[in-house]
Amino acid sequence: MSQVKHRSEFDPADQWDVDSVYPNVEAWEADFVRIPDLLAPITALKGKLDSPAAVAAVYRAEDELGKIVGKLYLYAHMREDVDLSVGENQARMARIRAQYARIGGEVAFINPQILALPEETIRSWMDAPELAEYRRSLQLLLREKPHTLSEQEETLLGMASDLFSTPHEAFGKLTNADMKFTDATDAAGASHQVSNGTFYSLLLSKDRDLRRSAFGAIYAGYGDHQNTLATLLAGSTKSHVLNARVRKFPGALEASLFRDNIDPSVYMSLISAVNQALPVFHEYLALRAEYLGVGDDLNVWDLHTSIVPEVSLTVDWKQCREWVEASTRPLGPDYQRIVESSFTERWYDIYENKGKRSGAYSTGHYGEKPFMLLNYHGTLNDVFTVAHELGHSMHSWLSQHNQPFRYGDYPIFLAEIASTTNEALLHDHLMRTQESPKLRAYLLNHLCDSFRGTMFRQTMFAEFELEIHRMLERGEAITADAVSKYYYDLNARYHGPKVKADDRIAIEWMRIPHFYYNFYVYKYATGFAAAQLFARQVQSGTEGRDRYLGFLKSGSSKDPLDTVRDAGVDLADPVVLTKAVDGFRSAVKELRELLATSAV
Repeated sequence: MSQVKHRSEFDPADQWDVDSVYPNVEAWEADFVRIPDLLAPITALKGKLDSPAAVAAVYRAEDELGKIVGKLYLYAHMREDVDLSVGENQARMARIRAQYARIGGEVAFINPQILALPEETIRSWMDAPELAEYRRSLQLLLREKPHTLSEQEETLLGMASDLFSTPHEAFGKLTNADMKFTDATDAAGASHQVSNGTFYSLLLSKDRDLRRSAFGAIYAGYGDHQNTLATLLAGSTKSHVLNARVRKFPGALEASLFRDNIDPSVYMSLISAVNQALPVFHEYLALRAEYLGVGDDLNVWDLHTSIVPEVSLTVDWKQCREWVEASTRPLGPDYQRIVESSFTERWYDIYENKGKRSGAYSTGHYGEKPFMLLNYHGTLNDVFTVAHELGHSMHSWLSQHNQPFRYGDYPIFLAEIASTTNEALLHDHLMRTQESPKLRAYLLNHLCDSFRGTMFRQTMFAEFELEIHRMLERGEAITADAVSKYYYDLNARYHGPKVKADDRIAIEWMRIPHFYYNFYVYKYATGFAAAQLFARQVQSGTEGRDRYLGFLKSGSSKDPLDTVRDAGVDLADPVVLTKAVDGFRSAVKELRELLATSAV
């Protein structure tokens, strides 16, 4: 039986370089105690924001505070996420979260005080030399004026930010540290340890008994906590609905899209376009059933394993690095040099260990390295995950090295574009360099599954997320039974009649951390659609590449839709979604033809 190792059993060279943020806990504590001194220049300006010089001063002081507090947060969450069971790490993270809440309350006076001035006064300040760097901040502030509350109300909401994050934090502790799962059993009777980190790799197995057993084990574990998880999800969703109501938005969706200046029609157009494309998705699922040999018995645990059973692919870390580096060469030598440094300067925390947060993500802070948490098991999907997270990290690196602190982070709406563009470039590289028809079919299968997991699955999640918010807005309760029934029906509609879904798929919503992120999941689908076009653009020549690199360097200096449009893709145009679906249709066709040849 395979066992998840303790962190101490791995080579530190395979773990991220957290010591580059702070060399030790004492250095972290030394910066932590500086917070009151960094906060003092801000609070000293309370009631005095009556000139361009004063506003510039408060913004500069806010930036200096943000640089330190963000660094403190980065170190704390990196230390916590590699072992969620360590109380010292949890306590450190709780302390910095509490400081964020305190700071939020202390600085909440800034926007209301500025907005209390006549609008023409604020507009006249935009050309003041002192505020040149903050012109966009003032523009955004004026746009937010109808939804900005009084100083006292903003202070209360700022102080409550830590409280509002509690459901998500409790979800993470429960599912990553406290929840236990029984072992899965393969066809030979051997046991396999089940965790959130190993679950996906078990679903990739060619052993259907093992896939079925792993599915049962993971959902038995979640099912034991269904009422708790429904309560946590309800608590998080209530905070989104409350924020929308107190800020006078029509609904939670509009409130979440407002900051990025995204019209709700973009969200609804995605759902509409993907629903129209469900027939071709169902064709792919029928192809999957045919080549897995399951006939009319295709189940949810059959949706991840390759339908090219002759290919057994395990990719060690060295090979993964070579493929990822080679795939990014179309982005130019400067980009390539930074990619190489990511592997030599320990940006990655590579392998799963006991207590480590599941999944994968990119993190970082202005002036620090980007870092990537992985749970690498050597699957092809893991290689694509590395390319994906590196796309995020390179986006962060380029934005932060080309924008001032205030605009150095990119909007979440743009976050999934760079990551999935890197995945598309990796796929193209492997298709060009791998001659085996079996492996090429395997790669096409992986591409089709990327469409399945990102365009179709994430849009299904987006529909679900929209509905649970609307349930609360209609005055309905979020209960485990009500939510599970809706989720099961939604899953059935998306997957069609070919998938005979196990009843337990109704509680899949319990496993998805992104449902706590306030309308995040749709960005995976829109980002994926844009990435398909950007990957073609990058490979078309230096002009397309340079426009894309300009996008990566833009940070939050422009509205998201403008940033993408200036780089060559208009996400407000439904044609982008249509072209993405066309790409899926072509991939399914090519895969079917390859599978039909005797060579495969």
